[in-house]
This record gives sequence, structure tokens and C-alpha cells, in this order.
Amino acid sequence: MGVQTRLALAFGTLGALFLAVAVRLVEVQLVEHERWAARAEQITVRELVRALPRGRLYDRHGRLLALDVPAVSVALDNVNMTKPELLERLLQERLGLSAEEARRRVYRPKYFTWLARQLDPQVAEGLKQEAEALGIRGLLFLPGWKRAYPQGSLASNVLGFVGLDGQGLEGIELAFDDVLRGRPERRELVLGADGTVLEERVLEPGRPGADLYLTLDARIQRVAERAVRRGVERARAKGGFAVVLDPRTGEVLALAQDKIYDLNAFERSRPEERVNWAIARVFEPGSTFKPFALLAALEAGVVALDERVNGDSPVVIAGHPFRNAEQIDYGPVTPTEILQHSINTGMIRIALRLGEERLYAFLKKLGFGEETGIELPGEVAGWLPPLERWSKLEIGAIPIGQGVAVTGVQLAARYAALANGGRLVRPRIVARVVPPPDALHTPSAPGTERNASASPDDVGRGTPIASWPNLQALTRMLVAVVEDGTGVRAQIPGFAIAGKSGTGQKAVPGRGYVRGKYTSLFAGFFPADEPRWVILVVLDEPRAWPPYGGLHAAPVFKEIAEGIIELMHLRPTR
Repeated sequence: MGVQTRLALAFGTLGALFLAVAVRLVEVQLVEHERWAARAEQITVRELVRALPRGRLYDRHGRLLALDVPAVSVALDNVNMTKPELLERLLQERLGLSAEEARRRVYRPKYFTWLARQLDPQVAEGLKQEAEALGIRGLLFLPGWKRAYPQGSLASNVLGFVGLDGQGLEGIELAFDDVLRGRPERRELVLGADGTVLEERVLEPGRPGADLYLTLDARIQRVAERAVRRGVERARAKGGFAVVLDPRTGEVLALAQDKIYDLNAFERSRPEERVNWAIARVFEPGSTFKPFALLAALEAGVVALDERVNGDSPVVIAGHPFRNAEQIDYGPVTPTEILQHSINTGMIRIALRLGEERLYAFLKKLGFGEETGIELPGEVAGWLPPLERWSKLEIGAIPIGQGVAVTGVQLAARYAALANGGRLVRPRIVARVVPPPDALHTPSAPGTERNASASPDDVGRGTPIASWPNLQALTRMLVAVVEDGTGVRAQIPGFAIAGKSGTGQKAVPGRGYVRGKYTSLFAGFFPADEPRWVILVVLDEPRAWPPYGGLHAAPVFKEIAEGIIELMHLRPTR
């Protein structure tokens, strides 16, 4: 066969192919246009944003507090739905919807209607199989995640919870939502006319959230929650809470309260149960404030440790009498006896020597009236009135814990400074952040596990608030309070406990202090010679009379401390 013959044959073949293609195009565009257009209209492309698992929450020892578990959400494609009557009955039987609600959702004139969120996968599979058996189309089963809390209500007011859309709504879950949530995955779904997924492809890969290790000790948290509940019941109080922290680092070991809720059923909780009382509510500290005023006086040199001060009642300032509890006259008393028996008049007379400016400056240096910076939402600052707003009465009221407001975390952190040699510590609830494995090798990711305790500011800042000899002297005084003073109910044989009781009056807006409304407190640390734990107990409006902190709050302190001693297998030191 010659060259010209082969070329003619090739061109002829190509011509036939082009002609066939042309004929087919004409056929598709003209003859079959309507059929293909109708088919194209039946195909829907949807974009799906799917969250990957949130990071887990652990306590300081790796005990699991929160995690994501597989769940399935069910929606309805109302446009492509079939057999609505059967579907109504199925939704009532399988999902527990009322007849009215099932009908409303089935006949809703929308493409997409949620039927159930975060179902157990087994429940969703049963629904899917029954729908298929009945020939019901239009149900969409979307895999996802549901937050689970293995410890139930433990530390509920610290952990918080996650909403249906995977967003943190309270507590740690809210404060660290951007860290815990990671990056969602974007997928494209090609759906057929009956809602069947014809094709699914990943548009943008996601990344799971980072894990958080908290400073909480789940064992101490449980002990503290139990002790607070018992204390509230005994005192017939409106409520109560306790704070336990390590004075050396500021790490919060427990934030316990009587008002808690089941994190796995948070939708049934009441607003007052979700408040973290230790950071979001203020109270007058009463006599638990006296050690700070006395330390200011010792630092200024206006009183000596062996000096005797008039402890008789009352002290009159600007025509207002300040009295001792039950109007007892104590005669000449030492600074130790002032704390030991919580003598208001002796403390006020020392404060008058100190003066307003020096007292205010010392309390301001301690950070009263400021937020502590704990990594939890909702913290309030408390109240220390600016010096220029002091009336003539503040020099009598503030040294005994009136006219000033604190939060539980704030007061506990200041007791930590008394215990650790005078260093102010920032209370911390997060120990470290652990990125997901794939993020460890991603340049834009944190890169390595981040230890949240690495910053010096988290441990202690600035120079000590007071000299070592005065801090040691104050500790001995607080030990005397427990050994033979208002804090005897906090005694634990074989252990030196340093602490101070307090009974704060409660004011009502527009009415001032109200008779019968008090706050019962006890704050302290142990072992006194080498403090490792600070404990603060606050009971709100005890109805058991009298409402003294040494009577009601001190036993709760003792129960928590005894629980810690048992958990840590501590041996008596004295």
C-alpha cells in the first residue's frame, strides 16, 4: 500500500470519527437535551463541614475527664422524602417524637430538617435499617461526635460542657474552645434524587483538637465535693464551696461546691448550678482578712510580737462603735491572742497606728480588688475601695474584713503567699496542652507539647510581700488559732495546721447589713512547717446558730485535709 493510499485511509478514519462525534453532540444537545437536563437537575452537590474529635481533658494524673465518642445526627430531605405517613410513625416509635412534632418535621417545606442530634450509633443504625425496610427515602445519616464525661458531675463547674454543634459553652470547654476544637474537615457530597450519596470527596482535611491536662486532682476534687455537701447540710446553709491549691505553684487541685450537675445531661441543669462560685461570686472575708492587716502592721513596725494591745470593746471611730463578737472585753492582748480569739477591737487599734495609706498600699500590693487571671471564664475582681473613696470608717472596717469583697480563688491565692514565703502566685487550672500527633510535625502548629507551668509569672511574681521572720511569726500565730483558738475544730492529731476562721456579714443592696445573713469561712494551710496545701472553705448563710466560721467551716476544712492525708499516705509529724 502506497503512502498516498495510507494517508487517504487515515484521513478517512479521522473524518468518520469527527462525524460520529458531531452527530452525537447534535443528538445530545438537540434530541436528548431534555433527558440529560432532567438528570442533571436530579443531582445535588452539597458541602459538609465535619468537626473532628475535640481534645480530651485529663486531671493532673491522667485520669480521663472528657472525651468525644462517635455519634450520628439524623436529618430529613423533605423534598425527596417518600412515604411520609410511615415516616411519621417511625419517628414517634424510634425517636420518641410526639405525633404533632413528627408531623411538623415531616411536612416542613425545607430541603433540610434536623430530626435528631448526636444519637448513639446503634440507635441510628436501627432507624436506618427500618427505614430502608419500609422503603422510606430522604433520611440523611451524618456521622459526628458527642462529648462524654466519664466522671459524671465531678468538677462540673470547672469543666463546663459542649453544645450540639461542638462548641464549648461553659468552663474549660469554653475558655479553651479554640484549642480543643482543632480544625474541621470540609467534604463535598454528590447526592442523587433520592438523597443517596453518589460521591464524597475531601476538600480540606481537618485536624483533631489538642488535649488538655488540668492541675485538678480528681481524687481531691471528689473528697472536697463530698465534704462541702456534708458541711452545707450540717450548717443548713444556702450553699458552699472549697478551694484547694498548691501554695508553691498556684496549681488548683480542687474547686468544689455543693451545686453541681451531670455533665452528660447538662440540658437539665439550672443556671445557679452552672455558676462557678469560687470565681464568679464575691463575699466579705470577715476575720480571715485579719492576718493580712496584721502582717502589714508587723512590716511597718507599728506593733511588736510581744506587745499588748487593748482588746476591750468597743472602739469608736467617727461616732461608730466597733465591737467584739458577743461584746466580750479581753483586756490587754498580744497579736497572737488577737488572731487566736479573733478580737476585732485589738486588730482595729493596731490598724489605727498603721494608718490608711500604709494599710491600703499593702493590700493593693497583695492584689486585692484585682482578678487573679485564672484560666476560667466569668472571674470577677472583688472590691478594694480606692483610698480616695475611704470614709473615716474604712480604717476600722477593712482590717476586720468588712467593706472589702473577695472571691474564693483570690483569697486562697493570698493565703498561698502567706504559706510559701511571701510570693504571689497566679492560680492556674491548666497544666499543659498536648497537640494532636499530626500537629507535632506541622510548622504552623505549636510544634511540641506546651507546659502551661513554664512561665515564671505562673509561679510567683515580684519581691516577697513581707519579710521571712514576720511571715514565720504569722504562721505560728495561725497555728495557735487552730491549737487553742477559734479554729480548734480544724485540728488533726499529729499535724500542724495553720488557719483562721471568719464570719462575714452579708449586705443587701439598699438595705446594708442584714441581721441573720452571714458567710462562714475558714482558710488555712498545712503542714504548717512545710506547706503543700492551702484550703479555703466558704459556707453561704448558715442557718444553724451561731454562724461562726470556726463552728461550721473549720470541720469541712478538717475533712478535706484528712482526705488529702489519707490519699497521700502522709505520716504524723508531731
